[in-house]
Amino acid sequence: MKVLLIGASGRTGRPVAQKLHAAAIPFRALIRNAAKADEFHRLGAETAIADLASDFSHAFEGIDAVVYAAGSAETEGADQERQIDRDAVIHAADYAKQRGVNRFLVISALLAFDPTRAPDALRHYAEMKQASDDYVIASTLDYVVLRPGQLSVEPGVGTIQIVSGVAGSHAPVAREDVAEVVIEALKAGLSHKVIGFAGGKDPIASALANV
Repeated sequence: MKVLLIGASGRTGRPVAQKLHAAAIPFRALIRNAAKADEFHRLGAETAIADLASDFSHAFEGIDAVVYAAGSAETEGADQERQIDRDAVIHAADYAKQRGVNRFLVISALLAFDPTRAPDALRHYAEMKQASDDYVIASTLDYVVLRPGQLSVEPGVGTIQIVSGVAGSHAPVAREDVAEVVIEALKAGLSHKVIGFAGGKDPIASALANV
C-alpha cells in the first residue's frame, strides 16, 4: 500500500508522516514548498510539489490510498477555509476516483457534526468541513472521515474517546494521537466510517475496533 499524504508539512500532517515512516508504510508527501522536500526524503518518502489551489492530480499516480491532512489555519480567513477545507478536499476525491484510488481518509473536525453549535469564529470553518465531508461520503470511495475534537500540541498518549457529536464537553486530543488514529484506521482497513473522537482513556486500536 502506498499512501498519498496531502498536507504533509502541516501541524497534523508532519506527525502523520512520521508515523507512516515508523509503520513502514510507503508514502508520497504532497507539499507546496519544494524546500521542505528533504525532510520527507529523510523519512524515505517520495514528494510531489503542488499548490492545493491549482491542479494537483499528478500526485495520485501509483497511489493506493489518500490521507487528506491539510487544513486552514485559524487566522487565514474564510477564503482559505473555502479553498483548503472544502474545495481541495472535493478536488482530491475527484482525482482519486479518476485514478482508481479507492481508499480515501480525510481529517475533518468534530464541529462538522453540527456547525450550528460552533462558536461564531469557527462557524464558516465547520460548514466547509461538513460540506467536504458530505461530498466524500456521497462518493463511491471507500472513505473514512475522522472528526477529532479540539487539537492540542501536547505529546500523544495513545488513547482517545469515541464521541458521536459536539454536544457536551470533550477533552482535547493531541495531534500525535490524531496521527495514530490515521495509522490504525489504515492498518485496520476501515471504510465507510465517520469517526468522531476526543481525548480519552481508551487505547486507540481498541477504540477503533469497536466503532
